[in-house]
Amino acid sequence: QLFDDELAAIVQAAHSMGRKVTAHAHGKDGIEAALNAGVDSIEHGTYLDDATIALFKSTGATLVPTVLAGMTVTGWVDEPWLPAASRSKAAEVGPRMLAMLSRAHKGGVRIAFGTDTGVSRHGENAREFALMVEAGFTPEEAIRAATVIGSEHVEMSRDIGTLVPGKYADIIAVTDNPLEDISALMRVDFVMKGGQIYKLDGQSGL
Repeated sequence: QLFDDELAAIVQAAHSMGRKVTAHAHGKDGIEAALNAGVDSIEHGTYLDDATIALFKSTGATLVPTVLAGMTVTGWVDEPWLPAASRSKAAEVGPRMLAMLSRAHKGGVRIAFGTDTGVSRHGENAREFALMVEAGFTPEEAIRAATVIGSEHVEMSRDIGTLVPGKYADIIAVTDNPLEDISALMRVDFVMKGGQIYKLDGQSGL
């Protein structure tokens, strides 16, 4: 919905203030227009193709695929409260997102974890990990997308994203090995924020 010079002006203005720019884009034309304008990341990316993947790689932009959002709205296609146009879009877009992520991953696009939660239920964000693995990520790659790459993408890697002395000590722990069963990340047993324990063995408020 924007001309190329308008997109370029948006990116230039944001970058001049030290801010990154992201674009919510499903369609190939919109994704590529945003990338050509210098946008730093694309949320969704549903209709990307090989040419789009090449553009991601040449610009260094990050894809935040939000497959959980797509799978969530796919389950709404028969809901009477959803407007007819939205039901049609959900039926078309939702199922494509898993295949899109697989294609982007195979193509070497830089991918950061994201869920678009607000469409999906809060507290179920970790379902995205299983979807990433289904799309071809190893469990370690999926975890790195949420930690190392995610922190780099939002320019907070000095403080979060890895277990290093001096960082914020925002840590979760699980009993089972997520490298063997990624769904273990749905069963969080330990939560530490800023070095303070908030959950331990099912108890909270410690």
